[in-house]
Amino acid sequence: MRWRALTHRFVLVPLALLVVVAAWNAYIAFNDHGIIEGEVIDRSGKPVAGATVIFFERNFMYYEEKQRATTDTHGAYRFSDMKTHIGQLEARTVDGRKSERRQLRLWFRSQDTEVAPLVVETPRS
Repeated sequence: MRWRALTHRFVLVPLALLVVVAAWNAYIAFNDHGIIEGEVIDRSGKPVAGATVIFFERNFMYYEEKQRATTDTHGAYRFSDMKTHIGQLEARTVDGRKSERRQLRLWFRSQDTEVAPLVVETPRS
């Protein structure tokens, strides 16, 4: 009879919520290093080396530049210690090409994330 009380909804629902909250907090603990990484490619899919990737952080009214990174020979970039959960990314090359700004919304501050490739376009004349 005592074990039957454990299957009651007033016991199962709080236990289920407790498990979900514990799992979410464990996930956050292992993924909160503030790493944002990705790659920059051109329209043909080739990596763009030496491009500047700019992270814009949102404040109350607008987005302001927070940090810059330069891509390596494989077109990869990486930001670390990012303490934000909303911002935008944009890639610019030395020859004037740039990508569209990509909106970045994370579930929590300092979330580690891999961003889909930023595609640099031909500059408009």
